[in-house]
Amino acid sequence: MSPRIKAFLIHLGISLLILIALLYVVVFIWYPPPFFAIDGGWQGVRLITGVDLVLGPMLTLAVYNTRKGMRKLKFDLLIIAIIQFSSLAVGSWIVAGQRTAMVTFANNRFVSMSPSQVADSGVTEQVLSSLQDQRPPMAYVALPDDPAERTRMVMENLGGEPLFKRGDLYEPLTLENRLRIVEQGYDLSLVARSRDELADIVGDFSRKAGLTSERVVALPLYCRYGVLSLVLDRETGEIIDTIAINHDQLIASLSKGKQPDPTSSNGN
Repeated sequence: MSPRIKAFLIHLGISLLILIALLYVVVFIWYPPPFFAIDGGWQGVRLITGVDLVLGPMLTLAVYNTRKGMRKLKFDLLIIAIIQFSSLAVGSWIVAGQRTAMVTFANNRFVSMSPSQVADSGVTEQVLSSLQDQRPPMAYVALPDDPAERTRMVMENLGGEPLFKRGDLYEPLTLENRLRIVEQGYDLSLVARSRDELADIVGDFSRKAGLTSERVVALPLYCRYGVLSLVLDRETGEIIDTIAINHDQLIASLSKGKQPDPTSSNGN
């Protein structure tokens, strides 16, 4: 094996170890399931992988030549390391800046938020710290009890500041708030009856979860690169899992039942 190929493989092996460590952070901390696939985690991994596994090792393969002399060769490798580390640091910073920092429930849907959106929401540190028992932190947007005021805020949301960014209204997902969310959920038994395709999806979920479709409700989860639905237990309001049904499909199922009213309860 030539010295150039050996140097390339050594550099590639070191880069792979670094990538594995970064992948753990991206997949399990910055974009925990189910956010990796639909909220930017995959896009971030492609960026980091391109920098870590391609840029550095390929530069080593291109410049490594023992005839340059050890002093010149070490200098070249140092420059490559600086370039790779700097690029990797910038790439990781970009990915971290777009991570799933919070999920809020507002206006009949869950919405993922990036760190900049959380900062723009105006949520206080005290409230934010009260939400840290979940990863990512989850908040409930509590609307006024007065129906007229609640309707006004919902209508203002259509052309103004989104409700999911109203940090002054954030509350933790207490049992009471979780049950309020459940009240606005879509009945999966009705969803299953609306289309054969959805019946298969609901049936597969019920079998895997060991729960009947009548025991759970679904609500859409909006992320940057897709929409799927969270399935919640009717009795506890706990999130059980995700199901591959989007909001349009949930809406289409309403011909079989009653549409949830976003102004019908103190929430969204």
